[in-house]
Amino acid sequence: YVLGAVAGGKMSLSAAVIQAKELGYTEPDPRMDLNGMDVARKAVILARLSGLKGDCVNIDKLKVESLVPKALEDCSSEEFLMGLPEYDDEFAKRVAKVEETEGSRLHYAANVDVSGSQVTVGPMACEASHPFNAAGPDNLIAIHTNFYSPRPLVIQGAGAGGDVTATGVLGDILSCRC
Repeated sequence: YVLGAVAGGKMSLSAAVIQAKELGYTEPDPRMDLNGMDVARKAVILARLSGLKGDCVNIDKLKVESLVPKALEDCSSEEFLMGLPEYDDEFAKRVAKVEETEGSRLHYAANVDVSGSQVTVGPMACEASHPFNAAGPDNLIAIHTNFYSPRPLVIQGAGAGGDVTATGVLGDILSCRC
């Protein structure tokens, strides 16, 4: 959601984070979403299901690029939100550089490369035709294979909010064997 909101210079990073928090799209401390670990955990699950083994599926060995500025990692959530505007211009330049290519957008994503045995997590430039560009606040998985290329198989659904979280927790409770 956040990177979609900053696309085209519509909104600053700090304003997008605050709006996402107000809409219930982030954790109470937005750094828990912006640090990339949630995406990394999902990528590791997908990589393991795809048959990858070794360091590329070890969460502690993955290179994860956080969107949280180093100087704001260890402060309170309120201090983070107050300090984030300092980084708006720098982030806007990064977004603008990606958008120099017509239709391209920056997305926070993971790439599970089965043939290369590699998992990468962080902001990625996606060309205009990529399904991520129409995902909105949803989570989306685009699966490219020999059969699904150049148009990937897409799995898309709600990615944030209380209802989605509650449904997941309820499913976990119901699957417990007591």
